Amino acid sequence: MYIIKAFFLFFLLLSPTFAGSHFISYEDMCSKTKQDTCPNNSDEVRNLQKVLNADRKLGLSLKVDGKWGEKTHKAVVKFQKLYGITPAKGYVGPKTKRLLARKAKSVKLSKIHYAKKRTVSKKSYRCYSDFRKRVNLKKSYAVFENNKLLARAKRGSTYIKVDVSEQRLRFYVDGKVALDTPCTTGAKRKLEPNTKIYRDKRTPMGTFRIKEKIANKRSTIFGDIYVNGKKVYHGDRRKYRGSWKNAKFVGASLKHWMRLTSSGIGLHASKYVKRYPGTNGCIRLPYSVAHTLFAKVSKGTKVKIVR
Repeated sequence: MYIIKAFFLFFLLLSPTFAGSHFISYEDMCSKTKQDTCPNNSDEVRNLQKVLNADRKLGLSLKVDGKWGEKTHKAVVKFQKLYGITPAKGYVGPKTKRLLARKAKSVKLSKIHYAKKRTVSKKSYRCYSDFRKRVNLKKSYAVFENNKLLARAKRGSTYIKVDVSEQRLRFYVDGKVALDTPCTTGAKRKLEPNTKIYRDKRTPMGTFRIKEKIANKRSTIFGDIYVNGKKVYHGDRRKYRGSWKNAKFVGASLKHWMRLTSSGIGLHASKYVKRYPGTNGCIRLPYSVAHTLFAKVSKGTKVKIVR
């Protein structure tokens, strides 16, 4: 049951080129249970092991094999205890990532070789009822698509239903499910990295209409700030307290953006689709699914968000 959680247990991302030796900062996506296996990118784990070994205060000699196991887990706990990071549980949250980033500046790190984006399962099912019988909707990343119904989408009556309790989105054509996909909605308690305050970011319930469609939108609020080409900040630009002289803001990618509210809630593609609520209110979709949905809906398409 923890195999999906393990994906997030230690998702410490490094920039592929590791410019400036910064760990990419984003929300804490960690399982707080001890795991001996972690289906994470091995290059990311290998770089972690290098940084831990390089800290002489730790006195470690971890095998740099890119495998997450008991020894690596204990090494992270030791690192956290040494530098007063709490809770020292061995999962890597924002504080640990920031300190690791500073330590990494003197370490020659491996280039990250990312595999192709994790694709969602699109097995063949006889019908939608067969899909529901064979799939654990609350945990599975499986996607159901009825291509015949999808082909009729623009001519038929369509609407979207987002079930927050299942973290699933369903696209209906002529009253039938043409697409059923995992999604990620807003978190009840979301850590705001810049203020260290947990806020309620739950996706609003109700019936909405798609107000806007933009294929390659970027956020005007959340993103990265660069000064003279070096990233100095990640998060809500409104909370940036540094100088804006020579600073450039690059908004976070919101590919296949479908706006629902004037306050900035919408559907969009993301590689961080979880099986539990975890966004700032928007609804994340797998890239391939978002591409399909974006092509099939129009401004004005109804979207129901329910529990």
